[in-house]
Amino acid sequence: MEHPPEVPRTVEWVEQSDQKPLVRLLDQTRLPAEIVFRDCRRVGDIWLAIRELAVRGAPAIGIAAAMGLALETYHFDSPTNDPRRFLQQLGAAADYLRTSRPTAVNLFWALDRLQSRAESVAGSCSLPYLRRLLRDEALAIEAEDRATCLAIGRNGAALIPHGAGVLTHCNAGSLATAGLGTALAAIYVAQQQGKRVRVFVDETRPLLQGAR
Repeated sequence: MEHPPEVPRTVEWVEQSDQKPLVRLLDQTRLPAEIVFRDCRRVGDIWLAIRELAVRGAPAIGIAAAMGLALETYHFDSPTNDPRRFLQQLGAAADYLRTSRPTAVNLFWALDRLQSRAESVAGSCSLPYLRRLLRDEALAIEAEDRATCLAIGRNGAALIPHGAGVLTHCNAGSLATAGLGTALAAIYVAQQQGKRVRVFVDETRPLLQGAR
């Protein structure tokens, strides 16, 4: 299990055959009363979603930012033979996204990773290729997070005995990630293994997300 079946995906890259792609985010400000998604078509939409806490949790924020940066390249006016212009626009979009949550480490790390990837090949690649490259890099970040969550779950479950009580702190579930979550991943896997686990949720700020 890479993602709990009862929880919607927090962030998703959506290809559209007749239009430019978009990034679909679960609007966590509407939980638990409603399941509402935001379709983000420009970097400003991603910026606002991060700023308004519609997407929360360090891994999820990093993935959303990476996808948002890749998404914005589909709106660049860079000529295919002008990599310098492409990198300038990419840098401006990344700097803008960084202002959405200046304390989010994963956000900065993800943006730096995409920029470094583009800079390493920009001089010899076309604009369509660079777009696909950054899209694939953002999707790789998402896939790596799912794998990390699963590894946390498998390793953490080994530490949880049958009948244990586990205390979680803040946003430790799948809503904070692309996969099973962090602390809750261990609980999901332990439950799959047939262990009975009681969970105590304490810290839930800023918007009670740990309790949701």
